[in-house]
Amino acid sequence: MKGSIELQSAILDYTKDELEEKQNQADKAVKVLEQMKRFVGIFHLPALTIEEYATAVEKDGRIDVGNSYRAILYELGKLLERFKELVKEGLCWLPRLMRWKTSVGEVAPVFWDTDNGYSYSVCGYMNVETKVQYSKEALQCEISAEMRVGTMETLDTNIEVMERDLAEILKLSGEQERLWKVYEDWKER
Repeated sequence: MKGSIELQSAILDYTKDELEEKQNQADKAVKVLEQMKRFVGIFHLPALTIEEYATAVEKDGRIDVGNSYRAILYELGKLLERFKELVKEGLCWLPRLMRWKTSVGEVAPVFWDTDNGYSYSVCGYMNVETKVQYSKEALQCEISAEMRVGTMETLDTNIEVMERDLAEILKLSGEQERLWKVYEDWKER
């Protein structure tokens, strides 16, 4: 009888340790998700700015991002400066900001950097993987809001999936609390 109780006690102690470990993992997951949510929240601030950028590209227009006479960059200009990559002198692109799916793969616009970074004009597109360049005329008809890649919606979807996973972890945590209570009740006997 005594051996049976000791065995049950050992099993419960092992279960207790396992539950504590699961709780620690859940706590870490909560912290990581909170950090990720804050990080994504940072991107929500320029969401309208990104939309402004994408709309200008899709309309085949010039993007004015500041006032060169006063040396002031608008929010869009600050955003483009952070993501801008030089293709060659006077030409830049922003493949990390927004891409579009086309018949030649994912592309990002290539801009003439005019007015010393205060305005940009789309002059073509470059495939993100192969770095092959295409004329604006060849691909502009394929550049539309429906073909965007890497938009705020993508980030939101990923956050929703992570929140669902966290809810599952917390549900397991609730089960863990129930088991812990059973263990504590048993110990008190």
